[in-house]
Amino acid sequence: MEVVKNQIDELNANLTVSVARNDIAENVEKAIKEYKRKANVAGFRPGHVPVGLIKKMYGNAIIAEELNKVVSQSLSEFMVKEELNILGEPLPSEKQQQVDFGTQEQFEFIFDIGLAPEFELKLTKRDKINKYVIKVDDDMVNKYVESYQQRFGSFENTEKSDQDSMIKVNLVQIDEKGEEIIDGVAVEDVSISIKMIKDDAIKKQFLGIAKDTYIDFDLKKAYPNDAEISSLLKIDKNRVEDLLPFFRAQVLEVKEFVAAELNQAFYDQCFGDNAVKNDEEFRERIVQDIRASFQRETKYKMIIDIREKLTEKLDLKLPEEFLKRWIIATNKDITDEQLESEFPRFITDLQWTLIKSQIAKENEIKVEEEELKNAAKQQLLAQFSQYGMSYVPDEYLDKYAVEMLSKQDEANKLYEQEIEEKIVDFVADTIKTEEKEVSVDEFNELFK
Repeated sequence: MEVVKNQIDELNANLTVSVARNDIAENVEKAIKEYKRKANVAGFRPGHVPVGLIKKMYGNAIIAEELNKVVSQSLSEFMVKEELNILGEPLPSEKQQQVDFGTQEQFEFIFDIGLAPEFELKLTKRDKINKYVIKVDDDMVNKYVESYQQRFGSFENTEKSDQDSMIKVNLVQIDEKGEEIIDGVAVEDVSISIKMIKDDAIKKQFLGIAKDTYIDFDLKKAYPNDAEISSLLKIDKNRVEDLLPFFRAQVLEVKEFVAAELNQAFYDQCFGDNAVKNDEEFRERIVQDIRASFQRETKYKMIIDIREKLTEKLDLKLPEEFLKRWIIATNKDITDEQLESEFPRFITDLQWTLIKSQIAKENEIKVEEEELKNAAKQQLLAQFSQYGMSYVPDEYLDKYAVEMLSKQDEANKLYEQEIEEKIVDFVADTIKTEEKEVSVDEFNELFK
């Protein structure tokens, strides 16, 4: 058994694997005996089928299977031994001759391989990129202040309602004549937000009213959504469809929303006890929070810019014809049009992957297990915060992180994100980065 490499050019080669029938004879005989033991052939008891019949029925398939095993193993061992940095996987050569498994004593299999280019990456301070910093203006800060005031504001009693009022009412079901229905639906002390009423005429009924006012209205016109009605009346949603929609509301309280005042109690609610002590510190903290909220986006922009700069700088040549064959071989449903439209991006992605791999290898950049776990916890925290959960006990985060990393696809994806960030940080420290302050609109324009 022998493997010979034939170098075609810097990026393409083929491997010829030569196997003699004697090289697989022992394995073939073992396989035949196993087939004989298991074969179920009409007219013969299991295990008593003649060897000659087994060879006639399955011989060529057995030889092909054993050849495939030794050829695959030989290829893998050769590529590891020779330290071949291949792209994709070996493909059967178009020059491969037809094989006769029954008569040939010597077998020869030819495989094409695509080779990753060898390159040297020199990073210096002559290489420059922008490091974008979001410009935080007074309008942005004021909007955040208003947002905090709204978040920690409250409803307080007032004389008359307006569009933003919340009213507390008792609701009783009435008939078309305005008479209360005996044993009809009735609920006490429920809250109605006037701005959430969908029908304009009904909404107008609730404007300018005071405590102890009575209003008759069509509940289904006010709230066309069955789920809203079932929640308001505290009844099963299945009852809503056949429900007579007329109700009388007795107003118990009229409340208006009052934004939180800027004082120490408010600052403590926002950021914890005594973390902020005055308006100036409060606004400065908001500026920090705004910049932090854009940190992921500015980091992502840096990744894009470094990727673009290095792929253009090196302009790595790749075995494109081989790679097209490999894509088609591994994606049977891909069309010629899809291949042509998606191939340029595939090449750029592959160039970046090779560059990242070399930077990581040369500078011993890696992600430790604990770092990966912390990254998983941060990602989970971000997900929980989307559901309004700002605090999650660490023991729960640990548990969820372990579960997340037990899924290989998710673990691999997270590892790639983390290693890419480390590589980008290394590049940014090695080359020259120039801070450039931009507004949010200017920053967004950079992605168009």
